[in-house]
Amino acid sequence: MTSIECRLINACAAAYQIAGGVIPEQPYLSQVGLAAGTQPAVFVDGTRHVNAGYVCQTSDDWVIVVFRGTLPPFSGNFWSWVDDWLQDFKAGPIDWYVNGAKFGRVETGFSDAVLNLWPQAKAAIDAIDLSRKKGILVTGHSKGAAMTFLVASLLKAAYPHMLVEAHAFAAPLVTDRSFVSNYDTLGLDAVTVRYQNADDLVPFLPWWPSFGLLATTERRHGDGTNHVVTAHSFPTAIENDYVAPGSLRFITPSCTLEYGPKAQADAWAALKHALEHFEFEKIVDAHSAAGRYLTCTCQASMQPTV
Repeated sequence: MTSIECRLINACAAAYQIAGGVIPEQPYLSQVGLAAGTQPAVFVDGTRHVNAGYVCQTSDDWVIVVFRGTLPPFSGNFWSWVDDWLQDFKAGPIDWYVNGAKFGRVETGFSDAVLNLWPQAKAAIDAIDLSRKKGILVTGHSKGAAMTFLVASLLKAAYPHMLVEAHAFAAPLVTDRSFVSNYDTLGLDAVTVRYQNADDLVPFLPWWPSFGLLATTERRHGDGTNHVVTAHSFPTAIENDYVAPGSLRFITPSCTLEYGPKAQADAWAALKHALEHFEFEKIVDAHSAAGRYLTCTCQASMQPTV
């Protein structure tokens, strides 16, 4: 059977096909390994269903919970694309609660999206006989990846005896240190994986060193003005102090996997090189769920390096 990582990135790509509250049969969904006779339970929320996802059952007894990203298509203006993404961070952090207790602080935009979808997602899970399942895998790409950490905390609280794993593809930074500490206490940090493609900018947002590099690049490439970094946004990004849960799996340019400090260092070096050489289209393409996130993850020969 296809690896679980490959099936999950296909599940993420399939989520982008949700329209009108339904998900049609399509090649990505066919790779997920749905249990015979089952259909995904789709949930949507917001104007034009900007928030969406689905719950499905697999033939090997997993429950998969998928959240969709909502990035607009790239229209040729790199800085407009960056500004669109930074809109998600303008509201700043907000307290996150699990079982009525403060769990940490998370980015407000992602918190709102999760809380609006959670009742529908939980109802879909409650309709499944979990006693026959191996566990719950929560996944997403981009904005959907940011939501996976928050949802995993709710899932573990709601189903404490179930195995809950989070697999996040291209996740931005969305949680603070208190969240990650409590997340680890629930046993979730050890079963959370972040997949990050070479040249992808989003996993560094809103980390402040990225803002500084973006500002430098913009001044060199544009008219000398700075529209992305402002006196307000720069200190706010530092104050937020977002950190990433789980372990990093960095997808190298040669489609191998790196882990640990080397992965983090090489991911930053690759993005820095792309920014300094104005490879903006390359950066945008690196974020696509159906691009190298899917093709590299699904390569049978993909091997880890240290």
